Parts: sequence; structure tokens; C-alpha cells
Amino acid sequence: MSKAAANNEMGVHQIKPRETSGRDTIARYQAQFRAAAYECLSILSGNSIDRVYCDYHDDFVTRSQATGEPIYHFYQVKTKGKRNHQWGKSDVFGLYKRKAAKPEKIAGSFAGKLLLHTIRFTNCCGNVVLLTNVHFDDDVEKIAESLESADFTTKDVKDLIANFNEALVEDEPLDEDHIQELLGKLQLVPGVTYIAPHDHDFHALARNAIYKFSEIDLHPTECEEIIRGLVSLVEAKSFSKLISEMSEDELDDSVGIGIADLLEILSISKGAYDRLLQGGDPKAVKHASIIQRKLSDADATPEMIEFCSRAKVEWDIWYREKRHFLPEYDLNFLMQRLSSVNNMLARGEISFQDVDEKIEKLMTDLEGKQVSESLSKELLLGGVLAALVRGES
Repeated sequence: MSKAAANNEMGVHQIKPRETSGRDTIARYQAQFRAAAYECLSILSGNSIDRVYCDYHDDFVTRSQATGEPIYHFYQVKTKGKRNHQWGKSDVFGLYKRKAAKPEKIAGSFAGKLLLHTIRFTNCCGNVVLLTNVHFDDDVEKIAESLESADFTTKDVKDLIANFNEALVEDEPLDEDHIQELLGKLQLVPGVTYIAPHDHDFHALARNAIYKFSEIDLHPTECEEIIRGLVSLVEAKSFSKLISEMSEDELDDSVGIGIADLLEILSISKGAYDRLLQGGDPKAVKHASIIQRKLSDADATPEMIEFCSRAKVEWDIWYREKRHFLPEYDLNFLMQRLSSVNNMLARGEISFQDVDEKIEKLMTDLEGKQVSESLSKELLLGGVLAALVRGES
């Protein structure tokens, strides 16, 4: 057999490729996308984080506007395939075991790159966070504990403070108190399982997060579809083309993910959500998802779902205003009647179209009672939906 013929019989599995770094790069990106996607789910809580920026300034950035002013939190994602790997203080802080600290080494470390944000964004910078699927060695843990407890007396922390200005500050040097304040913003988070290569926890954790914030109990296949959609969105935002000058709104749209994006992925009506949010509902996502699911199952149109959400808001406002002034007897019986209509709907004894007939009868039965003076059919429909939400929450 000729040499050429022998070569033709070689399988692709038999010859080692020149390099496989591309696969490692893809795995790192996937970890970054999963981390950002998981953080996006916290937007559903409505408590603090309202937008996640993908691969902009760092692996991802979250924005909180709880105080009325934007506060940004910066995240770096570092993974290792070997589960027993431990990051050392050279990796994390750029500090040597025995040699004197060098500013350029600190500047190039994980922490050094994160701490730059605390200088550039000043009061708008919240925390700077290092996420990793593995752990830190004892030296790193000791430094982290010192920073967390505001103990700036240990040798390694003193070295960080002494070299901080030369390593990271380009303009006027910062005083020691200011440096200590900035170091206190650094957070190290080890053992984050859902960013690990070949992770199996991500979908389960994401499913739990979605249920916690929206009451949507997803089947595994539904969860996979939603999470795949969210991770794909993060990937698209991470690779979107940026132009040199962009307005805040343009940037939010180009690299950011907000509540509207999540509602679309979860198939929750943005109009219904907005109605509930404007009505002061602190659990707008959860209640919008309940109304959406139940009424969709009853073949309600999107327009009807938004109308019902508005009715629920108007009922909530009516109930808050009237419950202290109306006769307790009448109000309790009204609530019981509304719950009864909802229970029949929930058990499938009546269709959604039959609710109108039940409300008409209830309006007739209430005639002459003080409680009826400010009621309307729309308010009573809202009362039925309020009962629906209470029963499902």
C-alpha cells in the first residue's frame, strides 16, 4: 500500500488537531452567557435590578435604580474545567508569595481589572464581583475575609493599598480612606455551579427562579425553551455591533436586557404587566403571569387579558379605599360571592364567557345595598380576578 493510500485511510479521530483553544473560548463565552442570563431573571422580582448589560465594560453589568439614581454592578466570570482547581492570590490580586508586590501585576489581575470600575464610575459603582465555578486558595480567602471585615492591617491588604494608586489611578492619587472604601466593593463568589463547563444545574436553578418570581411552574421542556431563548438573547446582545456614539436608550436597546425582553420570552402580556405595575401592584410579574395563563387557557384574547388586568387594578384601588367605610357584613358577603365565581371558573364549572352572566346576577342581587353604590361590572370582574390571583399565589 502506498503512503498516500495509507494516509487516505486515516480517520479524523486518529490525528490530533493543531489546536483546540477555540473550544475553550466557546466554553468560556457560554459560562458568561449563562451567568448573565441567570442574573437577568432577578429583574422579574421588581425589587432592585432593572437592566443587565451584556459584555459591555465587563462580562456583564447590572443596573439598579432603587434609590432613583443608577448604580452599576460589574461582573467577571472565570471558569476552570478541573473542579479541584483553586485560584491563587497571583491570579486574583496579582500578589506574589514571597516577592515584593508590583503595580503592573496588580493592574493585570482579576481584582485589578474589576477595581478599575470603582475609580471610573465613582459613586455610580456598586459592587465589583468575581464569579467562578471553582474555589480560592487559603491566601485569597484570608484577603477576602480581611476586606469583608474592613481589616486593613494584614500584609497582603497593606500591599494592595500601598500599590493601588500606581497600579490603577491615572489622575490625582487617592487617599488611604478612599482606597479602603473602593477595596470594600470587591466581592469574590466561588463555587457557582451554573457557570461550570458541562453544567447540569443551570436549567433547574433557572426554573426555580422563574417560578419564584412569576408563579409559572414550567415543564422541563418549556423551561429549556425559555432558558435557551434567554441565553440566545444574551449572546445576541453580547455580539451586537456598537457605534461610536450612542444615546442611553440606544445603548439599553443594543446591549441591555430589561423587563420587556423577559416578558416576551415568558409570553406574558407587556400591556397587562404595565397595567398592574401602574396600579401599584408590588408583584406585577407574578400576578400578570397568573392572569395570562388562566385566561389564555379559557381562550381569552390578548385584548381581553389586558382589559381584565386593568379591571383587577381598578378593583384593588376600589377595595383599598372602601374597605374601611363600607359595612363589614356586606363587604364580606361580596368577597365570598366573588370567590365563589372564581372557584367555579377554576374548577371548569363555568367558562370565562359565563363570568359575565354571574356578574350581572351579582349586580342585581346587590341593588339597594350601600356596597353597590360605587360598584360597576368592570370592578366586579376585577374582584373575580383578584380572587383568582389570591388563590394561585
